[in-house]
Amino acid sequence: MSDPLDQGLRPEKGPVKPLVLLPNFMTLGAVCVGLTSVRFALDGRIDMAVIALVVAMILDGLDGRLARALNSTSRIGKELDTLADFFNFGIAPGLILHLALFNESTRVDFNWVAIMVVAACCAYRLARFNAKEEQDVAQTFEGVPAPTLALLTLMPVYLYLLEFEFVKQSPALVSAYLIFCAFLAVSQVPTISLKSFKIPSAYMFIVVPIMITHIASLLIYPWETLTVMSIVYLLAMPIFAYRHRAEKS
Repeated sequence: MSDPLDQGLRPEKGPVKPLVLLPNFMTLGAVCVGLTSVRFALDGRIDMAVIALVVAMILDGLDGRLARALNSTSRIGKELDTLADFFNFGIAPGLILHLALFNESTRVDFNWVAIMVVAACCAYRLARFNAKEEQDVAQTFEGVPAPTLALLTLMPVYLYLLEFEFVKQSPALVSAYLIFCAFLAVSQVPTISLKSFKIPSAYMFIVVPIMITHIASLLIYPWETLTVMSIVYLLAMPIFAYRHRAEKS
């Protein structure tokens, strides 16, 4: 019997097909992009740091779907994806936030504590998700998923890039917002899972133009679009949670 850690990576007979390894290579590529985002932030290129992290989010969304499409899902791929998610969405956003907004401070203050809380809650949320996935994960997420957590925690950076100076002048407000995002990650609030989200074919004529417009706005007005995405997600959370619990009752 083959080692379960190698299922999907090394067939019991015959050579390994390169396509089988492609999802894991994509995950490793996402780690490299996330690390590069930190390098950009260290160089003071905050805009490029955020763009690189958004690319890492896109790669994270594609690697799992590619693995399922190629029938190459594996335990090692799952663990690799978790480690990549923790770095890209638990550590890198906090470092970018610190370097963009709080790097003038020479001491450990509450801002850094808030960043550590986000990283710790992200790690706990990923561990909880993996533990529940082994018991057949539900059609919804419990708490905010790691990529969305990164999207939300970086909103002060989007506002900084839009030249809203109050985010640098209000460190306590930013820290409170980060802790709020961390709470959302480890909460039991039901949030939508794109894995189970299905669009009726009758509405595709509306969805396609909206998606094209969204992608175009993300390319032309990235900081405004990312800010709006974050706000819309936060506003939609209680609505989705209320509808989900009403359907279950």
